[in-house]
Amino acid sequence: MTKSSFIIKGIVALIGCVAAAYVGQGLLGGAALGWVVGGAVLGVTAGPFLQALVQWRKEKDAMRAKKL
Repeated sequence: MTKSSFIIKGIVALIGCVAAAYVGQGLLGGAALGWVVGGAVLGVTAGPFLQALVQWRKEKDAMRAKKL
């Protein structure tokens, strides 16, 4: 994974967090539908970043295991 793609995924995740809060509270008033839509927005935007973070950690652990 390149550093630039990791940064882009991080920025998209941050934007998704703000968008989920705005949609959940601002537009839908914090009702159950707001929670569902906000969660979906958060999952779509932050999911790839979290998967990349897990992959990066696995690669780092594999490199560390080779050194030992």
